[in-house]
Amino acid sequence: ELNTPVNTILSNIEMMEPETLDASHQRKIKCISIASKTISNLYDDLTYLVLSHRMISHDETIDIASLIEERLEYFSLLMESKKLHFTFSAHVKETLTIDRKKLTKLLDNLLSNAIKYNKIGGEIHFILDTHAITIRDTGIGIEEEKLSRVFERYSRFNTTVGGFGIGLNIVALIAKEYHLHVKIDSVVHQGTQVHITW
Repeated sequence: ELNTPVNTILSNIEMMEPETLDASHQRKIKCISIASKTISNLYDDLTYLVLSHRMISHDETIDIASLIEERLEYFSLLMESKKLHFTFSAHVKETLTIDRKKLTKLLDNLLSNAIKYNKIGGEIHFILDTHAITIRDTGIGIEEEKLSRVFERYSRFNTTVGGFGIGLNIVALIAKEYHLHVKIDSVVHQGTQVHITW
C-alpha cells in the first residue's frame, strides 16, 4: 500500500529533466525526492523487521566499492541539503557473498545515521579496506555508557531528529546472519566511527 505510490513518485522524479526547470522548481523537486526516499527507506526497514523471517536470501558475489558508490549517489541530495562533505577511499578491491538487498539495507542505515546525526557542513568518510568497511562522521556522537545498547530495537538516545530506533537493530540482525562484526566508537560532539569486518 505504501511502496507503490512512493516508487511512482521516485520514478517520475527520475524521468524529469531538471535543466528545463527554474531554480525554484528544482529546489522543490529536490525536497520531494528527499522526502520520498526517506519514506521508501522507512518502508523497507519496517518490512524487513516484520517479514525478515519469511524472506529468502539470494546470495551473490557483490563488488563492495560499486555498491557503496551507488548508495552515496542515492543519498547525495540528502547530504547536499545538509552541506555535508563526503569522501570514499577504496584501498583494495573487495567482494562479499551476501544478499544484495540486505547489504544495501545495512549500508543505508549506517549512512542514514551518519547524515541524520551530523552537523550542518559536517563530514562523512567511507573507507574500504581488506575485509573491512569504516564509516566516520563528524556528528553529535553517542555517550560512552550508551554504546552497549545502540543495537537494541527502539533504542533512541537523541530525540531532536526523527527515527524509531530500528536502523541499528536491522544492521545487527543482518551482521549476525552473515557473521559480520560491527564495532562502534563514538565521542560526544566529535563524531562516530562504525567499523565492519568479516
